[in-house]
Amino acid sequence: MKKTYGVTLKHRADKQRPVSMELRGKDGSRVVLSAAKRVISTHAKVIKALANR
Repeated sequence: MKKTYGVTLKHRADKQRPVSMELRGKDGSRVVLSAAKRVISTHAKVIKALANR
């Protein structure tokens, strides 16, 4: 391991692969809407600032 500016770097054991999801139908639309609500609530200030530009 290498130390840089007091921070110890660690290598990850294995890479995480994306999971494929079926977004068609009623369940898929529910997943998309809940993800959009989460993004909007998390980034509300940024979205508002961009809208007021």
